[in-house]
Amino acid sequence: MNVVGIVAEYNPFHNGHKYHLIESLKNTKGTHSIVVMSGNFLQRGEPAILDKWTRAKMAIDEGVDLVIELPFVYACNSAEFFAFGAVSLLNSMNIVDSISFGSELGNVDDLTRISKVLNEEPDEYTHYLKEFLKEGISYPAARERALFKYFNEDSLSNIIGSPNNILGIEYIKSLLKLGSSITPSTVKRYKAGYHSKELYGNICSATAIRKLLLENPCDETLKGVMPSESYKVLQKSLIEYYKPVFYNDFSQMIIQTLRKSSPEYLRNIVDVGEGLENRLKSSATKAIHIDSLLDNVKTKRYALTRIQRILIHSLMGYTKDTLDCFRNTGPLYARVLGFSPKGTELLKAMKEKSLVPILTNINKQSIDSKALSMLSLDILATDLYTLSIANPNLRYGGYDYYNRPYMKR
Repeated sequence: MNVVGIVAEYNPFHNGHKYHLIESLKNTKGTHSIVVMSGNFLQRGEPAILDKWTRAKMAIDEGVDLVIELPFVYACNSAEFFAFGAVSLLNSMNIVDSISFGSELGNVDDLTRISKVLNEEPDEYTHYLKEFLKEGISYPAARERALFKYFNEDSLSNIIGSPNNILGIEYIKSLLKLGSSITPSTVKRYKAGYHSKELYGNICSATAIRKLLLENPCDETLKGVMPSESYKVLQKSLIEYYKPVFYNDFSQMIIQTLRKSSPEYLRNIVDVGEGLENRLKSSATKAIHIDSLLDNVKTKRYALTRIQRILIHSLMGYTKDTLDCFRNTGPLYARVLGFSPKGTELLKAMKEKSLVPILTNINKQSIDSKALSMLSLDILATDLYTLSIANPNLRYGGYDYYNRPYMKR
């Protein structure tokens, strides 16, 4: 058994994801695949358009063998913490041979070179980073400029600033930090850019698909950019949901949370600092919609994605104390969302070797108090997520207690 691990959000699963899965298995000579997938809230601070079980079904029906949930603590966080959580989870399973990720570069060696600098933080790089941070720009922007100056190579400018390259660098950095034996592998991103909003050809970005779903959920253009089984799941879900879930569906919940929260409460929310709590309070008083709130709050120092995460963190009550509790632990359980017949072989191997408990039914399985506090945030995330679903008959809570992993026969 040769197991390849993949980190994904599948929001939704499209032809590019299918291509990446096939190439990952081919490049690593993999026989089995495990995907660590974000739950109902994603790395950029956005809700998934469909719930985590539906997206897991898409993946399993399209050839993934096992889907494990990345806990909210890591899933809705910075690229660094997102990657650390995902890689830690794959590493703790003790059966994963390689991790494969998409990148604009398609070259592991250059990404590893950058990862080593970030992991070791040499004095020269640290000096440049501090200098750029003094200019009041965001941390990711300062880090990008510091790396570029440290290496002093023009060829690196496009590498450091590309979204998938950044995640790839973070995955490798996490492998180095953990001293993991998992081997990194990359698949060059094919055709569409990560944030491309245009649909063309048969492979496009998830961003473009979501844009089309927002404008016209019934547009049959989607058939050409999604694999057949994934498309079927999407269409069935849209009938049940009435429409996909988007960030603006949380407008009222988020503004209500900010208006009723004290500055002290907001100050302790993950990523809030430098008086941002006051800006959040004053903006929430004036805002009637999430878009105007985001426009008023974002600054040169606080990028849009960071603000989006902060708003979800505020809604969730995700505090700095909680983050500190799990900063270096990694996920404390492996929550199964779906598996294929070959996935049962993986689960059997994991039961023998995994360093963390494998959860398939949280009603019948016990975990320690620290793991339970991590899991409670996943459960809350689902309960808040369902309130945004257009179909009122689906807005009840407790899905995590009675939804079982999807099993493909």
